[in-house]
Amino acid sequence: MAGKISYQKPQFVGRDGTAARLTHCSVAGRHYYGANAYSPSSIPNQPAQTQDFNHSVLGRSAGFRLPWGGAQDVMPSNLFARWRPKDLRRMEKREDLLAEADDQGQQNHESICYAPLAFRSRLIHVFEVYGKGFFYVGLPVSIFMYVTAIFELGPNTTWRSAFFELWLLFFVLAGVPGLMWLSSTLVFTLFPRWSVKAGRGPEWELDRRNGMVRVWRYRRAVPLIGPRKVTVFEAPFFEFDGFVAGGATRYGPRFDFILCHRYSKLKVHIGDILLGWHHNPRPCYALWDFLQNFMDVSRPLPEFPVLEPHRHKDPITAEDDRRSGRPERYWRDMDDKTFKQKEDEMLSRVLSINTEQRPNLMAKKVRYAHMTPEDMLAYGRGSRESRQGRSGSRAPNTSVGKRFLNESM
Repeated sequence: MAGKISYQKPQFVGRDGTAARLTHCSVAGRHYYGANAYSPSSIPNQPAQTQDFNHSVLGRSAGFRLPWGGAQDVMPSNLFARWRPKDLRRMEKREDLLAEADDQGQQNHESICYAPLAFRSRLIHVFEVYGKGFFYVGLPVSIFMYVTAIFELGPNTTWRSAFFELWLLFFVLAGVPGLMWLSSTLVFTLFPRWSVKAGRGPEWELDRRNGMVRVWRYRRAVPLIGPRKVTVFEAPFFEFDGFVAGGATRYGPRFDFILCHRYSKLKVHIGDILLGWHHNPRPCYALWDFLQNFMDVSRPLPEFPVLEPHRHKDPITAEDDRRSGRPERYWRDMDDKTFKQKEDEMLSRVLSINTEQRPNLMAKKVRYAHMTPEDMLAYGRGSRESRQGRSGSRAPNTSVGKRFLNESM
């Protein structure tokens, strides 16, 4: 069961990776990884699950638990392409700002830790992203409407009169987004240290080095005032199961990925940050494979571009890269055209992922409260078609899935 411990400020690693991650995790030399570090070949037998704390009968009918084991070298294509080579090179220059701001979020060889920045930093980012996006859409629309108005308002209409007739619309379509984009860029350029400010602290962490999942809870006795009480929930990674939660929107089905603790009501909405929601469950399958591969210390780190600067700090990964002759800056020095090809290849692998035909190897280590077809396959019973028959109504065909994925990137 997930334990509760009183909050003590974590001793986060420095950017050079030399300090210990937490005060209770002291490892050295060949004992680099902690006692609970995850490896598929060393999962201990676990207590039987007497109750599914996180899902009711209705919840299980709208979603499904994903099988352990057999993970492929995939990740959601939108996660893979979130940081392109030019973004990685830019991050190398901006990383000092995050360190100076005491930012506790990180994605490196030791863990993936989500710690949102302060409200003003997030607001500046929203202004930049949405301002830039709506400006590129609104500007051509405004130009088209302006030219059209010249011909439709009659021969006596001048370029100037047409502009003054529609200036308010132009300002809303292109002016406001342009000002949002410009203001955010100026603020960050002129006041970079003020713009990057750490938030209240981490919200969740996947600790590869020690094989643990941690979730932070922040509460005040009186809302908005008084000291904040912080509690950390911690449990080994192998006590969590990946779950695909299904739902519906006006545009069709939607699927979210959730990490659920087997012996408590603890749920970690990792998919909200790393994935988002999709009309097809396959990106959730790919995220589950990526998380298993990232936490697995018997294999090198996944080929996730944003982790590349830290590969040499992980012993298993460093040794594998040395043997294979992998270039140190493989992703960071890649050109945009080649990276787009890699992105398309990743999307193709995600769409052909075989999660629905896999047995759940964790079923050999724990007795679940509710057995699934994948659990039965682990014992050599049932058929591989049982999962496909159960989820066939949920998953669109490959061509439809590809269209939805392309629209979401």
